[in-house]
Amino acid sequence: MGNDSSGDGSMANPYKTIRKGCDQASPGDTVMVRAGTYKNSDYGDGDIWTGTHVTRIIVNGTASKYITIQPYDLEEVIIKFDGVYGFLLQDASYVRVKGFIFEGVADEISQQQADEAWGLYKTENGEVHDLESEMGIDINNSSLIGTSKDKPETLNISKPILYNGRALVANKSHHIEFLENTIRNVPSAAIRAQKCDYITISRNTVYNNTYWTTQGVGAITISEATVKPTGDTYTGVKVIISENTVYGNENRLISWNPTKSFIHFEIDEGTGIFLTRNNNSYTQGKMVIANNLSYRNGASGIVCHFTDDVVIEHNTVFDNGTSNHGLPGGIGVNSSDNVKVLSNISYSKTNKWAMGILAEPVTNLVLDANIIFNNSGSVNVIRETPENQLTSRSGWTKVDPLFSDAVNTDFKLMSTSSAIDNASSQSNQTTDYFGKIRDDSPDIGAIEYGVFSTDQYDATSVVVFPNPVNDIIQIKGTSIQKARITIYDIRGRKQANFKRLGPNKIDVSKLASGLYFLKLNELVYKVFKN
Repeated sequence: MGNDSSGDGSMANPYKTIRKGCDQASPGDTVMVRAGTYKNSDYGDGDIWTGTHVTRIIVNGTASKYITIQPYDLEEVIIKFDGVYGFLLQDASYVRVKGFIFEGVADEISQQQADEAWGLYKTENGEVHDLESEMGIDINNSSLIGTSKDKPETLNISKPILYNGRALVANKSHHIEFLENTIRNVPSAAIRAQKCDYITISRNTVYNNTYWTTQGVGAITISEATVKPTGDTYTGVKVIISENTVYGNENRLISWNPTKSFIHFEIDEGTGIFLTRNNNSYTQGKMVIANNLSYRNGASGIVCHFTDDVVIEHNTVFDNGTSNHGLPGGIGVNSSDNVKVLSNISYSKTNKWAMGILAEPVTNLVLDANIIFNNSGSVNVIRETPENQLTSRSGWTKVDPLFSDAVNTDFKLMSTSSAIDNASSQSNQTTDYFGKIRDDSPDIGAIEYGVFSTDQYDATSVVVFPNPVNDIIQIKGTSIQKARITIYDIRGRKQANFKRLGPNKIDVSKLASGLYFLKLNELVYKVFKN
């Protein structure tokens, strides 16, 4: 259906490709994608070395008029790819990508296939090499684990794309929002922002990714963040990773870096949420990781690596370290400055640590009101270095957080949990993982106890529309004439710049673009402002 040459983008005469629709978009437009499965043009051609993207997006909205790309009317749109990217946002700005399903081919690749391709690479002149043969090793030899060996020079080489595809990527872009997407079965990273600024990654479900790459990645990754646009002077929070569900993302291969002269034979990648190599390029601006569930990933649940000015708060991290050879299995901070770890629950396996430092220097580290636990296992629950004696600090308590049913991934708190009412006074999250308003004595972890059931959102007959909204929110099913109305931004700050227009309308035209929480008495709605 559709034609990029004769189509005009209307329902009756649509474009054929997502790229064409995006290219025609102006600031404030919404690109609606109809139901179906969209693939890269060379999908299934059997070539492991090359593979294009499904869609490359180079568009620019404005601060008051984001360009939104989303499925039409909640239809199911699957971005299926075996190439280099699902969506690549390149040099884009003020763009929102919402509600897609990204699906790779990781579940179609066997461990044996991945092992056989482990050391393959191509030089610039197209010659194919096999690092395993060149080094005279068997990658499946268990005696290699824990050792390091020199490798041949591999600068300016390429690896097979089939095993290294990434789903949703922003590069050299700013003011980008990735919201409510599902990313699964991707051989490499699920969501990645590189050399970007003003990034919001929120309410995505990310699972069973990163299996077959030798690049060494996390499921959600911020790397080499760079202040954008040029001349920007804002020093507050600009990168937000919040309310995501991240699980089952493992690295099942030993990674190797083409620029390094050696390989250390351990699986040490596969982190759920990963900040890496940002402190040299990100000269101003803060990052927040908050209200996420990160569980049963291959390495740690959350890692802050070579990244300064970060707040990690109100996350629930559980049972990570499923495939790594090392001991990380919780929240880690490495070679970073001015990091606050507040009000998190980190529950690790008995043979993994729940909180720790892997690499120095770590300076100006603040720990407050965290719960850590590994059931008194064979490994210390804390991993420290001589420079940072975490066991001598306050800021954490070793105790079972008492989840309702962690085995079945129900991380709500039991009524007797010591996490209740004990969050840090330094925490700034006024809503939780479900978007519920936290009470005056908030709880530790991602999920607030006993405020009101999320089932109420679905059960209510009250409808808030349009969503996204430009100017006027309309309410169907009740009168708001006497309702208590509060609007919060994604950082939990109350907004005053709105007004009621009679019994069924709210004027939000003066709010900046972004995600907001509209609370009508005890009902909460997530609203996107264009």
